[in-house]
Amino acid sequence: MSDTKQVGLPLEESLRGHVLGPLETAESVLDQEYEEVDAERRAFEEFRGRVAGIETIADASAIPATRAPLHEGRSRAAERVRSAFRETVMSVDHYDEVYGESLIEHAAAELTDEIAAGLGRDAHLQFTPLFKRTLVAAVDSAIDQRDNFCTTLDEEQESLFRSRDGVLALLDELDGTRVPAGVDSDFTDALDEIACHRQETFAGRTASPRTDGHDLCACLYADCDWTYPVLTALTRLRGAVNGVVS
Repeated sequence: MSDTKQVGLPLEESLRGHVLGPLETAESVLDQEYEEVDAERRAFEEFRGRVAGIETIADASAIPATRAPLHEGRSRAAERVRSAFRETVMSVDHYDEVYGESLIEHAAAELTDEIAAGLGRDAHLQFTPLFKRTLVAAVDSAIDQRDNFCTTLDEEQESLFRSRDGVLALLDELDGTRVPAGVDSDFTDALDEIACHRQETFAGRTASPRTDGHDLCACLYADCDWTYPVLTALTRLRGAVNGVVS
């Protein structure tokens, strides 16, 4: 994804498009990311509901030897969990593009290695109350991660909106590509203030399934020509008024 300076347009309109391009692109990226993460959150909630409806069985050691073998019960329980996982978590529209993992691989990544091992076709899962509680707790954790990441995306969106408003105000001050005489210092200070506020949003970000919280921009904007949309917009604006192409 890229944004370049537009040609064939009046200077002011071309400059605005060039400067605001990274912010507009970033907003579109965020909209898509939020939609995907929210879809995953809802899928895990549906999966949790499906799991809640699966009856547990007693531990094998508590079953009298005269009772029928548990193999059938174990297999049915495991297949019901696998089917529920496939039909909810793995059925989101972007699954193949973003993840593209097998059921066991994805269960290990999203839940735990132990749960994934229990869901293997040869594992003959014994769906005990303990296993069910462990599974539900892992699903709750996956849901919480997405809740937290949606909050982080909301904060990123708010930061972009705030930065965009600041950049627009500065663009409105320009006479073509020149800063009016007497406000040079104020203009520079305003650029620096926007950059400073932007840096404040990078602190205290919450981990997510796709990023550890410290590389959010690199994760979100990996397909763009830049990593930091606000700083890119500010650099372009500063370059334009200084006669530097960026």
